[in-house]
Amino acid sequence: MIKTVANLGRSGISSVPLDLLEQTELEVLSLYGNDIHRLPPEIGALSQLRKLDLAGNRLSGLPREIGELKHLRELDLGGNRLTALPEELGALPDLQLLDLRGNLLKTLPTSLAPLLIRGQLTIRLDNNPLDQTLVETLRRGDAALGTYLQSLADGVPQYEAKILLVGEGNVGKTSLVGALNGEQFVPGRPTTHGIQIRELALRHPFLNEMLTLRTWDFGGQEIYRVTHQFFFSRRAIYLLVWHPREGQEQGEVEGWLRRIRLRVGTAARVMIVATHADERRPELDFPRLRETFPGMIAGQYAVDSETNKGVGALRAAIGGEAARLPQMGQLFSRRWASARDEILAQADAQPQMPFEDFAAICRRHQVRDDEVVHLAELLHDLGQVIYYGDDDGLRDIVILNPEWLTKAISHVLEDHGVRASGGILDHHELRRIWRQRDDGLSYNPVHHPFFLRLMEKFDVSYRLSDRDRSLIAQLVPYERAQPPWEATRPLPDGIRVLRLTCELGESAPPGLISWITVRHHDASTGQHWRRGVFLRHPIAAYRSEALVELQADHRLTIEVRAPSPDLFFNVLRDSLERLLTTRWPGLPFALFVPCPTRDNDGVACTGRFPLDGLIKFRERSTRPGSVQPVGLFEATLGAGAGRPQVVLPCLTCHQDHDVAGLLTGFVAPQPFDAELQQLERRLGALSKEVGVIGDHVAETASFAADTAHQLRRLVRAVGTEVNDCPRLFTVTMIPSVGWRRLSFGQRPIRITLWCEQPGEWHTWDEASYEVTEPRDWLRKVGPYLNLVFKTLRLVYPVAASVAGYVAPNLDQAQRELDLMKSLIDALPTALVEDALPAPTESRHTLSVAEGAALRSFKVLLMQLDAVRAFGGLSRVLTSTGEFLWVCPTHRRMHDPGLPVLPA
Repeated sequence: MIKTVANLGRSGISSVPLDLLEQTELEVLSLYGNDIHRLPPEIGALSQLRKLDLAGNRLSGLPREIGELKHLRELDLGGNRLTALPEELGALPDLQLLDLRGNLLKTLPTSLAPLLIRGQLTIRLDNNPLDQTLVETLRRGDAALGTYLQSLADGVPQYEAKILLVGEGNVGKTSLVGALNGEQFVPGRPTTHGIQIRELALRHPFLNEMLTLRTWDFGGQEIYRVTHQFFFSRRAIYLLVWHPREGQEQGEVEGWLRRIRLRVGTAARVMIVATHADERRPELDFPRLRETFPGMIAGQYAVDSETNKGVGALRAAIGGEAARLPQMGQLFSRRWASARDEILAQADAQPQMPFEDFAAICRRHQVRDDEVVHLAELLHDLGQVIYYGDDDGLRDIVILNPEWLTKAISHVLEDHGVRASGGILDHHELRRIWRQRDDGLSYNPVHHPFFLRLMEKFDVSYRLSDRDRSLIAQLVPYERAQPPWEATRPLPDGIRVLRLTCELGESAPPGLISWITVRHHDASTGQHWRRGVFLRHPIAAYRSEALVELQADHRLTIEVRAPSPDLFFNVLRDSLERLLTTRWPGLPFALFVPCPTRDNDGVACTGRFPLDGLIKFRERSTRPGSVQPVGLFEATLGAGAGRPQVVLPCLTCHQDHDVAGLLTGFVAPQPFDAELQQLERRLGALSKEVGVIGDHVAETASFAADTAHQLRRLVRAVGTEVNDCPRLFTVTMIPSVGWRRLSFGQRPIRITLWCEQPGEWHTWDEASYEVTEPRDWLRKVGPYLNLVFKTLRLVYPVAASVAGYVAPNLDQAQRELDLMKSLIDALPTALVEDALPAPTESRHTLSVAEGAALRSFKVLLMQLDAVRAFGGLSRVLTSTGEFLWVCPTHRRMHDPGLPVLPA
């Protein structure tokens, strides 16, 4: 039990009271939401402190004495002004949570590396101006971040960047690269197909350093744009090249600026360069462009590559822009950098290399074996190689020349046979398509499976059920398919509908529907067209169908019909939002809930409600003590709901609508316990009314979907705390042997991890661990243990009766849950750790106690499984951005491996 707690949160203090620092027995100290500018060195005297909450203050630094808090487990520094952290943080042996969200940090102390590599420390870094390498590494987990920080022991500053040349074809991009490198002009140079990468060396304008800039010369043909945008980088310089003879409009200057903003966002730095300056004076409406694209345009320049006019000034301007990029001067391991340089130097001679060769080069430069994969994945994240180490079919090859890949994909996209077949790629045709071409690149048949798998990773295609064909979603027919239902038809009994409209700030990006089609290919019904797709949830028992359609250039709609449509609706909505924010971060969009009113002829009202406005309105109007504005809504008791009903009128049809009803797919989050109790009551009612769950199709389908939605919500919540190890498990006591009868907490326990595949959750025997002294561990994990049990015990009746999935160990899962219940019933309340509530805690997340318990589980699991094998469970990333841990059987659903192509 926590003995001593001091809570001075939001007490208005501007400094830490000195008498408080004399209370050396303190275990929890909460000072959140004050005006504290400085943490005194005396903080180190609180040697028993286990949790320190300093969130929401004005701290710009920490004293070195913070490292004397040897028992500290949680340190919350979110929402301060920290620009650096002391190395002494790494001297905290018990630290499990370090919350640094919303600060001004660019780097982290390397002393944190051992804690991260061991899997002990969970670190939160959202909303910090971190350097690019840290950002990219952090996405791959805490262990990858720890390995990178550890490598910086021999770190040296790097002065490198990418320059991307974009623009229409035949405007002189390749000649411009030659001129920047001081090469003689070559008349009649052939147009670029794909990507050409070269190096440009410039002197740093402010330091005695050389800048190494890699120029990426992109072919301007439209067919390449789908693949080229994968290589656009946020922290790079863009040269938008145009020919004055073609004019601003024909040169697509504004169009290219929109594409850059769409893919990279408004932080992109674009230098507009007019070529052939000796032939024609450039006429560009530069003021309007700067107004339309504020903050993006770094200047306009005019050059002539043949006479060298303006080239020197452009070189100087590029050097100045490159020197100001945020990654300039960041540390990078000397060993990693020398290995990278040798590997990239081979790109001209070989477009790809086996991973074994990659690793051999790394070893020659003293890169340790445990660092090799991290280096390959980091170079991939930075756009310097293409490597998918988490893919069974692709981890054995490293692509050094992206042009080799993009040209191979473009040959498929341009193939007349594939286009004529409506996007169906017959694998028998691949030898013909990828025969030796006249572009100088070799496409050996041994690499054909890699190409096809990479097309799947790039969301260009997916394999059809017969496995000898793939669908290229970008090439499906324009003609609209006829879904089995239309919006004007009445709903069948027991079916509800949820609708959403997404208004895009500009025309839909190319490939939007194609990517949705590919990402949800497991729900494919074979009904897809250029502007829409009809989907059916892969678990048939949920009876969930969806129509996703681009109804106008700026408007995309989602409609889901099911007995309980919330699950599929939220999966599609989350997938769409992730796609828009990660693939096209510069695309503004807004979500609306359509008015559900229809007239006597079934014609829908055109009114709509802004989603964010509805949510804020609901939160304000249901807040205790809130003042309800007269005329905007009425408050009445909903039938049986016991809570106010909030009503809003549609300004188009003037009908009143219950806000809760409009927001059914966006249900107000409740604590997990409340939702679990509701599901338990529903399960009891179902069993009593229909005898056995599964006998009544509509009710059981609704319950199955709602249970799956609850488990998905749990997985999303725990993912904010822990995503680098499995999170679902059962715990059972191991029976006593012989005459020894051990008391509770002394008997050994067995932990069995679960496969987290949605709708098909099950125990995984290969991931079982024995804990011989469980008392202390049970005390730490009690709150999360209870939450997991309450959730998983709802899974068995669903999986057994309606999910259509029968695993050999399903009965064992039920036995495990029964035994786990016995353990939890015997769990003394004294073993459940107390914790302070978080002042700003969202109910979307775990409670403070549950989060701390989950992190304790992670620490133990990492100790029990030092090699991180987890019995063969592996991590996969879903289309909605969730990390799941699945068994080898279900991994094939996410990673089918290399295709077996016809001979």
